[in-house]
Amino acid sequence: MFADVLCAVDGTPESLAAVEQAAVLAGPNGHLTLLAVTSFRSEGAHRSPAIGPARAKRILDRAVQIAHEAQVPSTVEVDPATPPSEVILDWAAERDLLAIGAPATSWFGGMFMGGVAAAAEDSFTMPLLVARSIPRERHSGRRILVASDGLDGSDELVELAGRLARGQGAEVILLHATGSESGARRERIEEQARRLQLAVDGAEVRLQAGSARTVIVEAAAAVEASLVVMSSRRLKGLRAIGSVSRRVVHQGHCPVLLVPPERLLRG
Repeated sequence: MFADVLCAVDGTPESLAAVEQAAVLAGPNGHLTLLAVTSFRSEGAHRSPAIGPARAKRILDRAVQIAHEAQVPSTVEVDPATPPSEVILDWAAERDLLAIGAPATSWFGGMFMGGVAAAAEDSFTMPLLVARSIPRERHSGRRILVASDGLDGSDELVELAGRLARGQGAEVILLHATGSESGARRERIEEQARRLQLAVDGAEVRLQAGSARTVIVEAAAAVEASLVVMSSRRLKGLRAIGSVSRRVVHQGHCPVLLVPPERLLRG
């Protein structure tokens, strides 16, 4: 389902984790494009790349090794253009998945300093995997947490999580943060739970009171999730302060797969 994946790698543990986790989502029939954006620190005759050729080769060699160990074919690309955020999004256009490492800076730092992760969260049109290194023991007992708000597109999101769980032999937990939602939305969550439990043996359902951003982060930690699957409305500017997906990405402790609404509602 993620046959064509772009992995942006810069040598950080998080970006290399993105390769490892993207390989799981791609599977042996998928393909990873491993992209190093070297860019330039400054213009002029004496400009130098932010990532030099030797370091870029080491980073890409390690990324290729990770893909090879996962038995997923890969190719490498180096792009010196700038700014990195626009370069990565251009390369990712029309692909099935963009995988990046979780931002090392704070959410406010990324938002106001034009960080790659913040730009990707604002502008992505393809599914976006924001990766983090997770303890090795979680790899053998994978647990996927899918957060549903019961709105349009959430049926497809839950179905996606179910397919991922079946493909990986993982457990899956449907989480809904209860609040002032209508009875119709509660009925939709119950129907999603019924379908998920038919599709995946042992699927669990959790209804928890509280704000979605807090409930998702706390639940993911409590169940030791190896992946959170959720949608994103891609709020920008000051409106993004209240973005549930952005808070989960920056406050969570596991990888997050964000799916834009238009991808969920296709067809």
